[in-house]
Amino acid sequence: MPLHLDTPLFQSRRLSLVAGKSIWLKFEALQPSGSFKLRGIGAACEEYKRQGKSRFISSSGGNAGLAVAYAGRLLDIPVTVVVPQSTPLHARNLLEQEGATVIVHGAAWAEANELAQSLLDDTTAFLHPFDNPLLWSGHATLIDEVVRSGAQFDGVILSVGGGGLLSGVAEGRRRGGNGAQRSREPANYRGGNGRRQLPRKGVAGWREHSHGGD
Repeated sequence: MPLHLDTPLFQSRRLSLVAGKSIWLKFEALQPSGSFKLRGIGAACEEYKRQGKSRFISSSGGNAGLAVAYAGRLLDIPVTVVVPQSTPLHARNLLEQEGATVIVHGAAWAEANELAQSLLDDTTAFLHPFDNPLLWSGHATLIDEVVRSGAQFDGVILSVGGGGLLSGVAEGRRRGGNGAQRSREPANYRGGNGRRQLPRKGVAGWREHSHGGD
C-alpha cells in the first residue's frame, strides 16, 4: 500500500480568470510529510525494504529528509539523517518528531552528505533527495491521479530544483496518456548516450498544473 495520499485537485477560479484558461491546482502540501516528496521517497523506501534493507540514511534536512523519516516510521525501519550546522532547529525537531536520529555535521551540505555516505553498508539504503529513478516513478503518481480524475490538461507548471519532480512529471505524462504525446523534455534532459539526465535549475518550457519543488 503506498505511503502517500491521493491529494485534492481543485480548479482555481481566480487563476483561471487571470490566465484566460482553466487552471487546476494539486494540493501536495496535504501529504502526511508536507510535500510531494513522500510519493517518490515512500515508493523507494518500500522497495528497499523489500530488498532487505534495515536502515535508511538521508542527508536532507528539508522535505526529502522529512519524507524519509516519515516512511521509516511507518515501515518500522530506523532512519538516520545527517544535516549541516546551518539546518534550522525547527527542521531538526520535525525530523526527531518522526523518530529519526539526527546527526549535525559540517558547515555545509557537502560535508554532511560525505558523512552520510560513510555510514552506508550492505544493510543500509541511501535516499537521495531527487537523483533516483525510483523517486521519479513515485512522483509520476501525481500525474496518474490527475489523469484518473478526468481533468483535461495540455500543460503543467512546476518549479524545478534538483529535477526529481520534473523527471516524475515527465514519466507520468508518458505513461498516463492525457497530453503525453505533447509533453516536451528540455534539451539537456537526455544525454548523447540516450540516458536520462537531470535538468539544470531554471529550465524553461515546462507548463504544469501541480506545484512543488525539490
